Parts: sequence; structure tokens; C-alpha cells
Amino acid sequence: MDSDYEVVQLTTSKSLDNKMYLDVNPYVPSLDSVMFMSDRDDGHKNLYLMSLDNGKFVQLTDSDHIDGDHANVSPATEEAFFVEDRTFTSVSLRAPYREKKIRTVSDNYDVKGVVALTSDGKTIASSLYDEHEDRSSIVTIDVKTGALDTVKKIDGRVDHVLINPVYGDTLLYHVLDKNEIGLVDIGTKKKTLLTGPEDHGVHPFWEATGRDAAFAQRKQGDTPEQVVTYNIRKERFLSYDTQEYSNHFAMNPSQTIIEGDGGEDTPYIFYYYIKPGTTKVDTVKMFKHRSSSKEESVHPHGAFINDTDLIFNSDADGNGNVYLLREK
Repeated sequence: MDSDYEVVQLTTSKSLDNKMYLDVNPYVPSLDSVMFMSDRDDGHKNLYLMSLDNGKFVQLTDSDHIDGDHANVSPATEEAFFVEDRTFTSVSLRAPYREKKIRTVSDNYDVKGVVALTSDGKTIASSLYDEHEDRSSIVTIDVKTGALDTVKKIDGRVDHVLINPVYGDTLLYHVLDKNEIGLVDIGTKKKTLLTGPEDHGVHPFWEATGRDAAFAQRKQGDTPEQVVTYNIRKERFLSYDTQEYSNHFAMNPSQTIIEGDGGEDTPYIFYYYIKPGTTKVDTVKMFKHRSSSKEESVHPHGAFINDTDLIFNSDADGNGNVYLLREK
């Protein structure tokens, strides 16, 4: 462990706890709290909110059918968003923790991926998969009215859709069976592929300013593992060689550090420090997370809560729990 950093275990339940999938940022600055999912309630997944000030937590939901792993949180509106029985729902992060049903989708569809949100918490994006047609509808939902707009239909199983967090005008998606990454302009409906037929793109994410879409590019031939970014205004690609395999990647708000969460053979969180003004990795720091990474529910899924500190998952103690890697 780097002497400038420390790891704090936030949850200690013998049941599965996690901070949700991909780079969902569970931190709510106005409450100095972290939202997490737990199945401690007789195996049912529910959402909880923990104060980083005193470690106390409250249960936000009480249900048998919440898809807690794919929930999300809006710091701007102090609400959590989740899907229960194909119904998009929000719950307030302040007492009395009122729930609001936003939109129920047809049982012809399976809801895929996290409940993606714009930074103002006003718009949801999601993928509705029709197994019979093997086709996905990429949609947006107005949080206030529940109005649903089908932006684009994509062949195959779109398992991740992420809406541009700042501008709210572009959708970033991944097609599971094709390892395809693409963009869809919400206004024009235009689709732009970011990967070619020989590429293997996975785990997309937006960088904090909304200027760049990003994804992991798996090793191919002499080309190592990479994180690829695409500037949506300049239509320009940049590639960062990370060398080591990671299940998922994230980038800090100032775009100076790329984080990788390793895999079964590399139980480390990697911090790749980018040399200013270049796409070169200057320094690599490694922090042992000791997660088995055998199931997606305990993949670290690191998420920066500021430029240096990271929330992640690990089953290091035999159970899935939530941890904080922070600068001292």
C-alpha cells in the first residue's frame, strides 16, 4: 500500500453489499454519504445510505424485487433511482424517504444496465431488450413526467446505456454479443460506431466534463490493453496504454488518473497517472483490493468521488463489502 493512501472498510455485513455496477458514483456530497446495495434483508436487495461522518446508515427501500446492483444516485436532487418489476422508481435520500414511480415498461422487455442519469437528475437513459426479436430499444425517460422516448433501436443485446452526464444530448452504449461501442445523438438519432469489426470494446463510461466518451479496448495482437476516449465535439480518438488487464476502468474528474480494477489474476486497483499534455502513462500505483472478482457483484467497480479517492467493492473478508481508498 502506498504510504500516501489508506483503505477504509465501510460495510461489514455478512451478506452481499456493493456500490452498484460500473462507475456509478454512490457519493452524495451534500450529505457526505455513500449509497450502497445490500441483500442483508433475507436475501432481498435493498438500498442503504451511510454517513461517512459517523458510519451510521439508514435503509432507503424495503422491497423484494429491486434490482439494486443497477441502481444509481443523483446528488443534485438527493434521490436514488432503481428498477422494480420493470418500473423505474426514485426514492428521496432524506426522511421520510418517499418513493415515486416514474414509468413502467411492457413485460415484452427486459431492462438492461444501470439506471443512467444526467447530472441534474432530470433524465434517465436505459436499454429495453426484446429477447424474441433480439433487439434493444435505447430510450430516455423524463423523470418529472415519465414520458418515454425511443431514441434508437439496435440489433442485439445492449447491456449498457449511459447518457452524457453534462449535456444530456448523447447516449453511449455497448452491445454485449458484438463487443461494439457506439454513440447515438438524441436529437438527430444519428448513430456513430466507436469500434470496428475487429475491435473488442467493453465497459463504456463518460468522463466528468461530458466532452469525452470512453471505453476499454481489449488486447489485440501487439496492441496492449487500452482505454480509448472519443471527443464528441472534435470527433477525435485518444488511446492510453494500460498494459495490465482490468475488468473495468474509470477516470478521475480532472482526467489525470485512469483507474483499473484488475481481475482474478491481478487483485489490484491500478492508478495510471497520465503525463500532462500527452497520452502517456507516467506512473503506476497499485493497491491490493483482494477481491476474488469471480462474480460481477464483487468486481471492484471503482468510482472516483473526487480526484484522488475511490469507492470500490471487495469480498476480501469472504463477503461482498464496500471500501474507500483515500488519500491521507
